[in-house]
Amino acid sequence: MRTNLFRAELTETNDRGELQTGKGYGFAGEELDKVHIVRQHGLASHAPKGSHGIGIAGSGERALVAFLGLEHQDKRPRDLKEGQTVLYDATGNATRMLGEDGVWHDAGKRPQKMTGKTIEITGTDKVTVKVDGMTIVVTAGRIDLGGEGGSAVMTQAGPSSKVFAVT
Repeated sequence: MRTNLFRAELTETNDRGELQTGKGYGFAGEELDKVHIVRQHGLASHAPKGSHGIGIAGSGERALVAFLGLEHQDKRPRDLKEGQTVLYDATGNATRMLGEDGVWHDAGKRPQKMTGKTIEITGTDKVTVKVDGMTIVVTAGRIDLGGEGGSAVMTQAGPSSKVFAVT
């Protein structure tokens, strides 16, 4: 038995069935169809047209081909340091796991949404929320509205000892 490995280029994906399949090019313009695109559990993706990867043909049989590791050269994040990981899509949305530099979620100017019965954001020193020039800062025992260093907010019982606002 001989296994045949070759470079493949994706031209079309069908993501409607039990298996994700694709069309693409193999050896010297060879066109392949209904090729199983192999993914690992827990990660679903749809590689953009023009992505490159490895084609594998068991026993050299060209009718039994699978595509592995499809990647589009123009969409792939670059210049990662050793040990860093990025989960990304073709539009630039990304969750970056950057080791000592932390975890960054980036949607650019597109919306981000978190849903759940309870959502908790935890910071050990400070949590800052910024929306169109408005800032809310939460530290241990204190909330600052409009940025840090404001005056105590007045309540019916008098000045708050926990909520402050910039005027």
